[in-house]
Amino acid sequence: MDKFAKFTQSVSTSWTPFANKVGSSFTQYKQMATESLGSAQVTELPRDYSELEARYEAVRRTVQALVRQSTQYAASQSSFDVQAQLATLTTRMGKQTRDASGPREVPTEQHEMGRTALTAAEPIGLEAPLGAALFKFGSIETKVGDLRRTHNTHIERSFISPLQDMLDTSMGLAQNARKHVQAMRLTLDARKAALQGAGAGQLDGVRREVEHAEDAFVEAVSEAMRVMRAVVESPVLVACVGEIVKAQKVFYKEAAELLAELEPEIEEIKVTQDALYRHDNPAM
Repeated sequence: MDKFAKFTQSVSTSWTPFANKVGSSFTQYKQMATESLGSAQVTELPRDYSELEARYEAVRRTVQALVRQSTQYAASQSSFDVQAQLATLTTRMGKQTRDASGPREVPTEQHEMGRTALTAAEPIGLEAPLGAALFKFGSIETKVGDLRRTHNTHIERSFISPLQDMLDTSMGLAQNARKHVQAMRLTLDARKAALQGAGAGQLDGVRREVEHAEDAFVEAVSEAMRVMRAVVESPVLVACVGEIVKAQKVFYKEAAELLAELEPEIEEIKVTQDALYRHDNPAM
């Protein structure tokens, strides 16, 4: 009997927090249902809170979009690389794992175009104008691909990573804080509704519950405003924009310099080919 008594006491003790949590959630869901029917008074959120929340939400959606778009941009790999990645996947003991050949550099679209030009140059002949032009273009395009790979790495490290960290940490805290505000608001309104229907013998107890709910609501609003303001005013966002501007400036500048060196060489080959063509086709 003593063992059974201790067991039932232990179960009761461990069950109480869970039961309280379930009871609180039920109260909030019931209040939500009542509000959806339009038959309940709803406590308005402070104006400062609503304005800050709108600013925060705009920032959050912008960061999400920037991370999504920049991830696609920085991961712009060639179709050749996609095929190569599929080839490295092997099935071992019913599970797909990557081949243990170690990491390799990911070719870009510029690398693939350069590879195509270089591959075509040899059978056409480097002594032929077209073969020479393809060889020079392929060589420069490969160098541009190297620049693009460095560019992508810079964006991943200095733009995508810190923004994703914000989404996972400070914005994650803000999202939880916003949910907590709504939960405390629902609880408060449920307590207010209970007060209106309370009997004379229940008034004091229900009134104390309303006061506690009001304190919890005010505290939740204050904390949510603190964490949302930390996101909105964070210097990380502007710093990240500066980093992607810097990365693009370097890439396009250096790529333009390489292509500027190539352009007159291609033009010279074109002049030579035009002359040869007119010589071999005088009637044209």
